[in-house]
Amino acid sequence: MVKHPEIEEGQIYSKIQPDLKRESGGKEGLQGISGDEKGADPMQFSGTEFCGSCLEMPEEQRKTMILKIQQVAERVLRAHGVIRRIEDLLKGEWFLKLGKPGFEKKFVIARSGEEIFVGLYSYSDDTPIPDPNLVLLSQNGFWYPQRIEEQFDETVCSFFTGAYGDYEYLNVIPENLEKFQVFQRDFARVLMEQGWEGPEVEVIEKIMPKN
Repeated sequence: MVKHPEIEEGQIYSKIQPDLKRESGGKEGLQGISGDEKGADPMQFSGTEFCGSCLEMPEEQRKTMILKIQQVAERVLRAHGVIRRIEDLLKGEWFLKLGKPGFEKKFVIARSGEEIFVGLYSYSDDTPIPDPNLVLLSQNGFWYPQRIEEQFDETVCSFFTGAYGDYEYLNVIPENLEKFQVFQRDFARVLMEQGWEGPEVEVIEKIMPKN
C-alpha cells in the first residue's frame, strides 16, 4: 500500500518513492514542457527552454504554460491563505488539508521536497488512501507530471534514473503522460465543481511556507 505525506513536528515527510524499475518510453530534457491552454501540450518534451522561472512571466502568459491541476491548486491555496504570491510556492515545504460537511474524502495539497501532492483521500483505520492523488515535480514554479495514485494502483509517468536531485534528464513513459494529461484536466474540473475555495470548507491542517 502506498504511504502518504504526514505531519510531524512542523515538517512534511513524504515516503512515496518513484518506481525506478519501470521501463521508460523515452529520455528527454525536463525543460520544454508547456501548459495545456490554447492548444499547448504540457506532455511534449523538447530541447526548447523556457525562461528560468515561470515566476518571471506575466500572469496571463503563465496561465497558458501550467497544467490545469496547478491552476486549480493555486486558487485553493490562495483562498485558504497558504500562499499570497506565486513566489510563496517555492518557499520550502507547505501543507493544506481540507474537509467539507457531508463529504467523506479530505482534500490535500502539499509540497514535500521537490514533490507536489494534489489529491483526495479516503481513510481506513486512520490510514490515508489516495482516491485519487496526483504527484508532480516542482521546478522553478512549474509542476511536472510524475504519477497518478488511485487507491492501491499507481501509474508512473516520469522518473529519474540518476541520483535524486539530478534534474537535467527525465525518463518518461509517453502513454502514461497522455493518460496524466486527460486525468489531470478531468480531476481539476471535479475539484472546481466540489468548491474547495468556498467558505463552508474546513481547514483541518495547515503548514505555511517559510520565508
